[in-house]
Amino acid sequence: MTPTATPNRRTQGDRSATTQAALLRATIECLLEHGYAGTTTRLVADRAEVSRGAQTHHYPTKRDLVVAAVEHLFDARAREFTAAFEGVPVAERTLDRAIDALWSIVSGPSYAAVLEVVVAARTDDELRAVVHGVAGSLERSVVELLMWFSPEITDSAQAHRIVDLAFTLVQGAAVSRLGGFGEPDQVIAYAKAVAETVATALLQPGQVVQRASSATEEE
Repeated sequence: MTPTATPNRRTQGDRSATTQAALLRATIECLLEHGYAGTTTRLVADRAEVSRGAQTHHYPTKRDLVVAAVEHLFDARAREFTAAFEGVPVAERTLDRAIDALWSIVSGPSYAAVLEVVVAARTDDELRAVVHGVAGSLERSVVELLMWFSPEITDSAQAHRIVDLAFTLVQGAAVSRLGGFGEPDQVIAYAKAVAETVATALLQPGQVVQRASSATEEE
């Protein structure tokens, strides 16, 4: 007689992880639809289809929910950046492609929640500290990726300046796209040109100075 297979039973840890994941997804969705001010713990619990008791057990306050969601968002973005950079063939690893990878993620729908929280953090000291912390961690990850992606960039300070410039332009373009104004695609084209110019200046400062001196002498 063939023994009956025992069905896999979910552990308490599995159920807890599922509940937390549902709450984080719901928080992000609420941030996208209602903004930080309009997001409430009841709204999140209802969206996640979990009881208020389960919600308060895992995340007692709205701030706890949002902080956890922010950390989850930025961690997911770091993984996406890594996958996007690693997916580019070695022969095609240029700053243009690096900015394309940044833009593909920053212009995506889930990044709108990041921008919403960043704006909300402007008037919330505790939330701002969390956002700055996770944003700093994400930027460090992208700096490391850029140095791996472009071996000619050997100075982390140089890579940081390139990434800082790229993020400023790319996120500005994302805000324009979300707001339905400006020409974000044109901004990305400019970002590629500017990043290339800055990288050249950082990597070959002697040559840039020499060209500038020659131009001055000719004048």
